[in-house]
Amino acid sequence: MRSHITLSTRTTLLVTFIGAIGAVPLTAQGPGGGAPWFGLSLPSGLGNPHVPVVAIPADLPLPAPLVPAAEEARPELAGVRIVADVETITGFSRASRAVGNRLWGRIAGFPSLTDTMEWVAEQFRAAGLRDVQVQTFEASAGMWWPREWEVSLSGDGRFGDGTVDLVLESAFPTGGSEIPDGAISAPLVFAGAITEAVILSGDVLRGRIAVQSVRPAGGVYSERGGTVERARALFEAGAVAVLNVVEQTGNMHVRDFGNCGGPCFNLGTADGAFLIAAIEEAARRGIEPGIAATLSLSAQTLEGLTAENAVGILEGESDEVVIVNAHADGWFDGAGDNGDGLAVLLALARHFASQDARPPRTLIFVASAGHHGSGLNGPSNFVRMNPEIGERAVLALNLEHVSQLEIRPGDWRVEATEQPMGFGISNEAPFIADTALRGMERTGFNLRPTFGSGVPGDLGGYAPLGVPRVQAIHSGPMYHTSGDVLGTISVPGLERAARFFAFFIEELANAPRAALDP
Repeated sequence: MRSHITLSTRTTLLVTFIGAIGAVPLTAQGPGGGAPWFGLSLPSGLGNPHVPVVAIPADLPLPAPLVPAAEEARPELAGVRIVADVETITGFSRASRAVGNRLWGRIAGFPSLTDTMEWVAEQFRAAGLRDVQVQTFEASAGMWWPREWEVSLSGDGRFGDGTVDLVLESAFPTGGSEIPDGAISAPLVFAGAITEAVILSGDVLRGRIAVQSVRPAGGVYSERGGTVERARALFEAGAVAVLNVVEQTGNMHVRDFGNCGGPCFNLGTADGAFLIAAIEEAARRGIEPGIAATLSLSAQTLEGLTAENAVGILEGESDEVVIVNAHADGWFDGAGDNGDGLAVLLALARHFASQDARPPRTLIFVASAGHHGSGLNGPSNFVRMNPEIGERAVLALNLEHVSQLEIRPGDWRVEATEQPMGFGISNEAPFIADTALRGMERTGFNLRPTFGSGVPGDLGGYAPLGVPRVQAIHSGPMYHTSGDVLGTISVPGLERAARFFAFFIEELANAPRAALDP
């Protein structure tokens, strides 16, 4: 039988996510004596950040892709072919970690993305695209960069014999955080969930590190506003730092949130559950001032960075241009953000280049940079550096987060389908919407049935072209976490995405311009 904790009303919310990481048993001993850290089970650490943090059944019954008879002999669109590229792409991220980057990934301004772009250009050339270039551009702003950091809890004999300092390995600084003196040591106080309107009084918060909990309904993207707003309120009330406990599953680095108003770190679920339980147990036993922590951070603003876009052209029958974009950079392994979209971009380049006939419109394939790096936006620099292409563009299509397995928050069950995606059409053209619906029926691509006009992310850089902008995208539970790994990618889903976009591009490349932009 699973044991459980009795917590104060401020932490009853914790009970709902302890099941995802295992129970945290407590002793009933007073101050001093007993097992270290009140007898709580210590969190297991970050573990191997290249494997899934959820259990993915080996026999997960994913449906096979729908393959029209006319497309059966299209090996470049096969999921097994595309996933090999996803593995290569995530390999560039792993190499970034292997050389010592604590924030690893395919990051604009760093060799990991340069190497990725050179490889993409090689794939474009091998596919038969012409005028393949790796276009380099300079940053328009500095980029905040954390080099070293640590969040450690201070051991105290009152917490049990043998209690020593404990490093919370999942800790990750939020964007813009700085500690001028390098480190802060202060007692901790649990300040509740970000959904709680009440902020603790200044007498309680002043000089302390506030701990608040964040429970994403899907991915952390949806919690940005609430998390940052409440962190700022905690700082205004006297907190010297804020720790965000992200209630998902296991222990992951979470690279999201920014400009919280002071030193701010995210914690994984297991570390956060342990921390809150320890704070509450110290309070229950009357130990003052309770649990203390030391936060250290070495961060700087990097200036003078450069990044690259990889561009290839497939000449069409007309000068009109359809731009097909996928960003190549990503935090951590970045398999679903955006290794899968980039791999499908390569599959589409191979597919259209292998056709006997030229497409009706010229296709420009762009692997863009800077989606995750300030001052290095790839699409906006592509538009600036290629005005002659922009003048001929009739549509911009973005491939982003296209084939991650659906992972259900709560019980963290992995479903036999892909994460459902929102589909945005900037001008809401009926023909484009109808084409997407026909593509869904034809391929089984998992789009939500209701489309909108929102096209967040990379397509903002293409807005100056004044053409329709279209994309499928999701922000699921692994979004911007170290849990976004190759094992969470659906291989049949890659094929569904590739076949959907191949059909979609072909239809739009043949359509009258008035149908695209009525």
